[in-house]
Amino acid sequence: MIRIQGVLIVLLLLAYSILGFFREFLFVNINEQMRVTYYHAQDSVLAPSMKFLESFSYSNLYYAKFPLTLVFAVIFCFLSCWVIYLMFSERRLVKFTLASFAFVFVLGWLFFLLGYFSGNGEFGYTIARFLAGMTESPALLVVLMAAFRLIATRK
Repeated sequence: MIRIQGVLIVLLLLAYSILGFFREFLFVNINEQMRVTYYHAQDSVLAPSMKFLESFSYSNLYYAKFPLTLVFAVIFCFLSCWVIYLMFSERRLVKFTLASFAFVFVLGWLFFLLGYFSGNGEFGYTIARFLAGMTESPALLVVLMAAFRLIATRK
């Protein structure tokens, strides 16, 4: 049973990594198409598999990034919860993981809105982007795994 759990954890972490690279690839190409559209540039370096992005306007691309961020954060949260459950077999830690992802994501949105409504959008965006990056990368999972392991060893 332990061996199967270990294999599942490795597969989930592999899926986490692959999804992370795909997310980065997608957002880099969206940003590239936004640049090309905004500046009417002719020097596009859009990946061939992302040529469908050329049919979208700048505002469509810009606003598509918000729901995509949410979708990826939810998927990363789901994968993190599964890893935490397999590692520790405690539902309370899974609930804490869910709460952590939700807290960091909502905090990012609050900073984004605070920056937007205070007229200091760049500052709010910078913090929001950092916090969203925590939910869309292994960063938050690594911190939670280390904290839970530390708690488990102190019992």
